[in-house]
Parts: sequence; structure tokens; C-alpha cells
Amino acid sequence: MVEKILAKSVRLMFVGGVAFAAIGQVAVAQEATPGTNAQAVQRVEITGSSIKRAEKEGALPVQVVTHEDILKTGATSTEQLLNTLSINSAVGGTTTAQGTGSTTYGLASASLRALGANKTLILVNGRRVANYASDGTTVDINSIPVSMIDHVEILKDGASGVYGSDAIGGVINFITRKNFSGIELTGTFGGTSDGGGQSSKAGIVAGFGDFEKDRYNITVSLDASKEKAIYGSQRSYAQHSWDDVNGLWDTSATPSGRINTIPGSPAPNTIPPYSINTGVSQDNPLAVGGLAGNTCAQNGSSWNVAEATCRYNPSPLVPLVPDVDRTNLGANFRFKLSDDHEFFIDGFFAHAVTTVTEQASPYSSAFLYPDTLFVKNNVYPGIILSPTSPYYPTSYLAGLGISGPVSVSYRAFDGGGRVHSDTSNQIHFVTGLRGTIFQNYDYDIAYTHNSSTVSEATLGGYQQQFKMAQLLSNNPAFNPFTKTQTPALAAQIAALNYNGNMLDSSLGTDSLDGKISGDLFKMPAGMAQGAAGFSWRNENMNYNPSAAYQTGDISGYGNQVLPFNVSRHSASVFGELSVPLLKNLDASLAARTDRYPDATSTNPKISLSYHPISQVLLRASYGTGYRQPALPELYTPQAFSNTVTFTDPVAKIKGQFNQLTGGNLNLLPEKSKQFSLGIVADITKDLNVAVDYWNINIRNLITSYGAQAVVKGAAAGNPAYTGLVTRDASGNISQITLLNLNAGREKTDGVDIDLKWKVLKSPEYGTFGMRLNGTYTRGFEVTLPDGTVQPSVGKTVDADGNVLNAVTNGGIIFKWKHQLNFDWSNGAYGLTVTQNYQSGYDDNVPQGFSPITTAIPVSAFQTWDLQGTYTGLKNTTIRVGMKNFLNKMPPTAITGGQYFQSGYDPSYYDPHGRFGYVTANYKF
Repeated sequence: MVEKILAKSVRLMFVGGVAFAAIGQVAVAQEATPGTNAQAVQRVEITGSSIKRAEKEGALPVQVVTHEDILKTGATSTEQLLNTLSINSAVGGTTTAQGTGSTTYGLASASLRALGANKTLILVNGRRVANYASDGTTVDINSIPVSMIDHVEILKDGASGVYGSDAIGGVINFITRKNFSGIELTGTFGGTSDGGGQSSKAGIVAGFGDFEKDRYNITVSLDASKEKAIYGSQRSYAQHSWDDVNGLWDTSATPSGRINTIPGSPAPNTIPPYSINTGVSQDNPLAVGGLAGNTCAQNGSSWNVAEATCRYNPSPLVPLVPDVDRTNLGANFRFKLSDDHEFFIDGFFAHAVTTVTEQASPYSSAFLYPDTLFVKNNVYPGIILSPTSPYYPTSYLAGLGISGPVSVSYRAFDGGGRVHSDTSNQIHFVTGLRGTIFQNYDYDIAYTHNSSTVSEATLGGYQQQFKMAQLLSNNPAFNPFTKTQTPALAAQIAALNYNGNMLDSSLGTDSLDGKISGDLFKMPAGMAQGAAGFSWRNENMNYNPSAAYQTGDISGYGNQVLPFNVSRHSASVFGELSVPLLKNLDASLAARTDRYPDATSTNPKISLSYHPISQVLLRASYGTGYRQPALPELYTPQAFSNTVTFTDPVAKIKGQFNQLTGGNLNLLPEKSKQFSLGIVADITKDLNVAVDYWNINIRNLITSYGAQAVVKGAAAGNPAYTGLVTRDASGNISQITLLNLNAGREKTDGVDIDLKWKVLKSPEYGTFGMRLNGTYTRGFEVTLPDGTVQPSVGKTVDADGNVLNAVTNGGIIFKWKHQLNFDWSNGAYGLTVTQNYQSGYDDNVPQGFSPITTAIPVSAFQTWDLQGTYTGLKNTTIRVGMKNFLNKMPPTAITGGQYFQSGYDPSYYDPHGRFGYVTANYKF
């Protein structure tokens, strides 16, 4: 009992900030220190015990998701679990493992306050885990097995003064199961009402030894899960790349047979030499005849009303959810060396394989321009159709005044659909000592090793582009106006598939941290307490794309990607002080200095907690924060590639242009200032309300410009873009520099509400309660380098149709978002009903879509989940549930950000729709 009380108290100190026994690397919810006596326990609790349930509230807002809360969500992955949090956003760099068409390599990340996944600190048992090896800037939250999570604590405030880099938007700390005794078996199976998306999972948790009696405990968990894919063809809202009903269409659906004229033969004076003119699009001969007379279907495309041409519809073949197999192993070992000292080992291993099957590869000059093999061989990047070809549309082109060779687009149906797999492995290992010295001083020292490895391999449908262009150009057997080629040519196309490794990447960290905390001196209102500690960390990253990937020659992979192998170390010291100014007023001060090879940052934090009466807590905090540039942001090799197609406002030339992208060794850390004000009140003994206002300002944002914005800004004389556009003697663009840089600001503020109400408790009718957890985002403004301010709450584009910087990768910053739970239990029976709600927004049509219209209002959206629980069988718990039991369809979204999915935004909607599941748990 003493140990449980102490554990709660120490969690309050670490996350709530009310007491100053926390350390930077060692976060909330640590175990009770062995040998601590009852007097020490009372001392630890005193900072938050002046109101009822004070051990749950402190100077900083902390949301705790208990193990029972996790089970009630029905979540089978950590991504699904965090998506239930109102503070978590689909905006700001967050990535979903369900995303298709972007090189995410199966990554899923969390973004608190919509500030970005790289400004949300992820911890396991208070210590960092490795960033995902593909991205290098964020943690893959799905690498943390949901089955081994005991509870989650979310600090809804910046905390660089305690934890160092990345803790700007907040901290998510996953506390794993430990001190378990016995064996627990769990099995889950679920499926959708609309087809696809079946899910199955089996797990075991075993614990041996009583820590107090036997002086040791070991807890081990093992689980395996499998999730089946869902395809666009299985969901009516995701079956089309365009919406003819509303006159909206997506320009990315490249068909076969679209003709471009070939520009002249420019001298190879740029890298690549064909950066100025991609030719003039002359549409598709199959579109002749209009709606009634077109023959689009013969090459696998279909008629699009809005554009009045042939378009390829890839959506039925796009996986809305990929196939995923996961295996996770977790372990915790504790050994009591003496009454005051403990040795511990803690860690997990997570293995995942994500398999993605997509539409066939597209070919056009726009896709082939970034391929360096065309530059190296001084060959025009396109598939050439000669006038001597039996399939040359002579009469159609003659009507356009064209009689020479043309470039044609092509879908490689004969190469098969694209298939690739991503394999990831995550290791987290911690070992150390903790205990009590000199009776009143707690210590904790540990070594941590983290590693993340990611590999991607193509399994079919990805061709070698240069050889494909050589095979099809001027080939009399090639017919771009049919879906399949002759058997002989089809076999040659399939033979060009590149089946093999594309990427091997690893990221590892080794760290040593320690701290000591305890009483410092006595004051009239109580004992002042303090803590001090250190942290040393070394991190390394080895990014190794295949030789083919480095050339940019594999279809569907875009520009060339270059390897790098870098490392760095950092060291930090920190101190904290908690002072009881009055019996009902506590002040806390923390400061931390982090030193990297290229930067040193010191960040303070102060917080106050005041109890005007026993049932009310007033709290406030102020602090600064920072984010150190990640290794890829600094060291990604600089390389030339091509921009998207746009018109140069100076030279009046439409085409793709030469851009230089990559890392920047001169990057500065991102800096923030933030404060919060809150009140926690027990309205009655059964009704508790917490309301917290938060305000965050960030400068020195690490970003990179868009090519079109740079060219437009430079042409207008904006000093923010000076020197970024280089022109030759003729005034044509020879280079656009788009390296990572510090530019712009972000400002956001709002209110969090947490309401808990035990409505009824009676022997006859059982217990009924409700909880509301919501976030109101009052404002979110992005200041661009040129001084333009973009309000970004509840919208997707600005008045000119430019996609807002904040939502470039999809998602919406909702004005209001909440989860509302209703719980009832009576004896062996329980029922939970959950509402997931988000406010409406304006979905403007961005540039590149047709037609440009005013804002399209999207109404508020909500889903309802249901779960029933039965515990009437000995040692057994059965849960039967249904997510989105009303099968609510998603709002229509014009663009899904960086993903292939169309018709909806996959960053916030779960395409499973109505999903039923049953879970059985047996303990012995």
C-alpha cells in the first residue's frame, strides 16, 4: 500500500510539476523507491493533497489514461489509442500508418496541439525511445505495444526545462505493466461490416515473484497481431479520384496516351539539362468525341466530366489500410539488493511488417525528369512516339499542327500493380539502480540503449525507368492507346520490374542519466525540496538507400535519394526546487541546460499551485522550450531534382525547374515560450471539473520553402527570398535553392476541459458516470518568412487557393474536438458508450483542382462507439464492442494531403467504418 501511494505521489511530482523530484530524462510515474518509510510518503504527497484527490492534480495539466480506459477504447494499436485524445491532432507533421502513396515506411506519429510530431516528446517509463529510422525526427508510436501499456500520462504543457529537446507541444509517457503475478491470456478478433480490415490478435502476460516477499519480480509480455487491408473499391466514398457530382477532380490520375510535344534540344548547361520546358500538353486522342464519343476505356482510363478528357482512376486499387503484421515482446525485471536499493532491467522489442499494394506505375516526362540516368546519358526523359509508329495519331496531331515525334504518358499495366513491404524493428533496453541514501534522498541512475531499423523492398510493379523508356520509345510494337501490350512486349515490360531492397536505415542512441532528490531545508509552511541530475546521450544514424534509389530510376520513388552516416553526442544538467510559500501556495522552479556540438540551450520553467479553499486548485506555469535539429535535417545530402510544373512569372515559361534540396549545417534550434492558467474544482463530491488555458509561441521554425512560393516571392522583390533563385544570362531559372532553414513563426492558444461526473451509484441500479475530455483551439497562426500571417483553424487553403502551411500534409485544426464517455456497471455487467466529436470546417478547393470555388462548408462530424463487458465467469473478462456502430461515412475531402487516398482525409477518418470485435481475457 505504501509503495502504491508513493508511486502516485512521484508521478505527480514528475508530470504535474508540483514537487521538484523530477529529472529531465526520467519522467513521470516511476516506481516507489524501496525502503521509503511512511513519513517520506506523506512528505512526497503533501504538495497536492490539500484538496480531495489532490494526488491526481498538480501545477500542470496531466491527463491519465488508465489500463481500463485503454481496454474500453478497443484499440489494437497505439496509434488508434492516441487518436482518441482531443489534444492529439492530425496536423503538424503527424503521419498515419494507414497513409498510402508517401514514403512513410509504416510510420505513425503523434502531434500534440498540432505543432508537429517532432515537437511532441515520447517516453516509455520516463525515458526516451529511438526516433524512427526512416524519418529520423519522430518516434513511431506503433512500435510501443499497446498490450504492454499499463497506463498513459499526457503532460499538456511544454517541458524543455525538465526533459530537454522536443518537449514543446507536450509529453506522452507510456508506463508499461510491471509487478504482475500470474498468467494472463488475451485474444481479440474483429471485422468490418463493409468488407476488409479484419483484425486478429493474441497475447500472453506472465509474472513471477513477489517483489516484497521474494525480493524479485519478472514480468514478460508477448503478443502477435495481424491486420488485413481495405481497398478503395470496398468503400463508396473512396472509389474515385474525382467527384463529377460536385465538379471536383484530382489532377494526379495520369492515364495512358496523354500527349506532350517535345521541347527543342537544350544544351546540357543545367543539372539536369531539361529543367526549362516539359513540352506543351495536347491532351489525349481517345478523348475526341466528348462525353458521348470518347474511347477512354480502351486504355484503362475513363471519361471525366469536369476536365472533359480521359483520366485514370487509381482509387479502387489504393489500400485505405495496408496489411500489417506485428510481433511484440516486453519484459521488466526488479531485484531488491537491500531494503534501500534495487537493480532493474526494463525493455521491449517490436517487429512489424507492412505490405502495400497499389496501382500500376505511371510514366510521363514529369515523372522521368528527376531520374539522373537520363541526364547522365543526355537522353530526353520521356517515352517517344515516332511518326513511323502504326499507332501515331496522325490526323489528331495534324489538326494541332504537329507532325513530328511526341512524348506520351503510359500506365505500366503489364508490369503489374506496385507491391512493397516495410520491415521495422525497435529495441528499447534500460538497466540501472535506484533507491534511497541517507534515509531521505532518492536516487536513480540508468543506462539506456535504443535502436530503430527500417528496410523497404519492392516485390513487384516497380520498373527501371530508363530501361523502360528505351524499350518503349520509337518501338513499333508499343501502343499507348490500349491497356495491355502484345504478349511479347508485355513480357519485356514485366522483366524490367525491380524486385529488391530500396532502403536500409538504422538509428540508435546510447545514454546514461542519473538524478538525486530529497529535502533541502525547512520553511514555515513546510519542507523545501530539490533535485539535481545529469544526462549524456550519443545518437547515430546510417541512412543507406540502394544504388537504384540513389539514381532516382525506380518508378514511383521520385527524386534521387543519397546516403549518409552521422553521429553526435549531447550532455545536460538540470536542477529543480519546490518551495511551500504558504500552507496553500507552492512554487516550483526548474532549469535545464543541454549542450550539443553546435548549440547550447538553457530553459527555465516556473509553476504555481494555490488552494483558496480545499476543493479548488488554481494553477499557472511559464516556461521556454526548444527543439534541436534532428540528424536528417542537418546532414541529409544536398541534391538536385525537379520541381512540380508551374509558370515562371519572370521568363513566362511553364515547366519544371532545377531545385537544390537537403540538409543545412547552419540550422538553429527552434525556440518557444509558453504559459498556462487553470482551475481544478470539486463542484460536489462526485463532480470534478478542470479547465486550463494554454498559449504557445514558436520561432526559428525549421522548414523548407516551396519552389513556386520562392520564385513568386523573389520576382516580387521580397527580401525573404533573396539569393534563392539563380538565373542564367537569358533570364531563365537555372537553380532554386530549397535547403532546410529557420524561417517563420507559429502561435496557438486554446482551452482544455476535463469533466468527470459520477452521476449515480446504487446497489440496485449500479454505477453510472460520464467523462468529457475536450480541446478548444482558439487560434493557430503561421507567420510565413515574407510576413504573411495564415490563420489556420478550421480551414485548408487561403483566399487564393494556396494550401495552408500548417495543413500541407493533410488534416484539419479543429476549433473543437472532444471525447465523451458514458459508463455503467452493475455486478458482472458493464457498458461503455463513447462519442467522438469534431467541429466543422471550410474545405476550400486548392490550386490545381477544378473549378476554383468559394469555401465548401463541411459539417461537424461524430462517431459513436459501444462496448459491453461481462465478468461473470471465473477469472475471465469478455468484451464485445463496435466502433462507429452507426457506420458514419467521412466528410468529403478535396485532397488527402500527401497520400493516394481520395474522397476523404485519411489523417483523421478511420476507413474501417463500423468495426465489431470481441476480446476474451483469462487470468490464472
